[in-house]
Amino acid sequence: MADVLFTNVRVFDGGGEAPFTGDVLVQGNRIARVSKTGFGARPMPTIGAQVIDGAGAFLMPGMVEAHTHFSWNDQPSLDAIQRMPPEEHILWCAEVAKRYLDMGW
Repeated sequence: MADVLFTNVRVFDGGGEAPFTGDVLVQGNRIARVSKTGFGARPMPTIGAQVIDGAGAFLMPGMVEAHTHFSWNDQPSLDAIQRMPPEEHILWCAEVAKRYLDMGW
């Protein structure tokens, strides 16, 4: 399996630090290196690696969003969701799902 280098991503590592812009190198099925980008940062090796420009998307190494409710986003109350016609509810859920994808999920 070829190395993969994700560049220009917002990294959330779960270690308590705020997300930062950086690069993530994956070798095989393991995260080999994570580094911040910017002044003074050491460049990641790219020889033989597939380079993927993350274009600022969010990257959570080793984590996934395993549970969400598309219906509840930006709704004033549970009652408002329950009174929504089914067709409108489906369109609303599709819109919220698109937002998640646009944020890099």
